[in-house]
Amino acid sequence: METNAALLQLCPEPLDLGVPEHWQHPGRARPAPLAAAPAPAHDRPDILSTPVPLFVVPVGSTPAREPGTGLSPDGCPDLNGHSRSTLGGAARSRLLGCLPDRVSAAMAAATHWELYGTRGLLIVACGEDARRMGFSVESVRSGASLPYTPYEVLTDQESRTVAGRPAAERERLVTRFWVRKDAALQAVGGGLSFAPERIEAGFPADRGTVLVPGPQGLEVPVLVRNFAFAPSYEFAVATPEPVALTPYFAYSVM
Repeated sequence: METNAALLQLCPEPLDLGVPEHWQHPGRARPAPLAAAPAPAHDRPDILSTPVPLFVVPVGSTPAREPGTGLSPDGCPDLNGHSRSTLGGAARSRLLGCLPDRVSAAMAAATHWELYGTRGLLIVACGEDARRMGFSVESVRSGASLPYTPYEVLTDQESRTVAGRPAAERERLVTRFWVRKDAALQAVGGGLSFAPERIEAGFPADRGTVLVPGPQGLEVPVLVRNFAFAPSYEFAVATPEPVALTPYFAYSVM
């Protein structure tokens, strides 16, 4: 799994990679930059990959700035899939008002942003290039009962892979396969119009190509990458090949 030590522990200090200087808090020392996730040569052979800033915001039970404006852990899933254009003006203002200053400043300055949320975690993808990528994040519920586990989204091969793993690992593996499919479908603009059990995403590595059904029987190749933030989450980023876009983890805050 691709990781960054600071992100893996959801470091409470700002990670200011690529954040313009005027977004900095006055009087606060700037921490060392966070390196972008390494990309192997085959991901960007002869093309400079364009970074897409991603803001990772763990949402805890800290008090809101003002009564009634705080973003609760349970409120994050309600924001999943929303963008600057789909979130109404009042809701957008309310969200910007309860996010960390640097995140809300980046969102206010961006012409486009998209939200991806699960319980306790909100991810913000900023910039027009975010439209050409797919993102999916889910929390992993250890010990969940089988009715919760979405085995119906798996291919036969994926189901066999999951069944062959210890019980303690199955929920994480199912969630990992699911976020890969969800991200890949978003990357090609398919949403859930295609049955996820038709999409094979059970590759063992942290990155791989997923073939999404396309028009006239053609399949669209999509590069899917997993990133590890914390043991309780699975996160995937997808980019249609050969588009050269790279997730650029700009900021993480408790």
